[in-house]
Amino acid sequence: MDLIRLTKVLKALSDPTRVEIVALLSFRPHCVCELVNIIGFSQPTISRHLQVLTDAGITSFERSKFFIIYKLSPKDEFTYKILDTLLEELKKQGLYDEIISKTTPNSRFLFQSLKTYTLKEEENA
Repeated sequence: MDLIRLTKVLKALSDPTRVEIVALLSFRPHCVCELVNIIGFSQPTISRHLQVLTDAGITSFERSKFFIIYKLSPKDEFTYKILDTLLEELKKQGLYDEIISKTTPNSRFLFQSLKTYTLKEEENA
């Protein structure tokens, strides 16, 4: 780990919105649209925060047919330890439960969107 990499990780975690995103992603993967609804910022703003986290080696994403799904994916042991410490501190302060109470264990949005898509496909068949 070099100094530049270290500061990139710490800088990525210096923003309250990105810390909230990290907490939400520690609970389960989320699509960008869910994070927009939970956090209340515009899609471009959330996407920019996610890009900073991804560039720092904190998150990764997968493209599905309709969505981009982000998840925590620490790039190395140092990043893993920093995230683990951060999440433990959020739990001690009672902030973790407050943040994850805004989401659900399963993605209702994805399920509803996929259900709508499936129904449309059935209608066209």
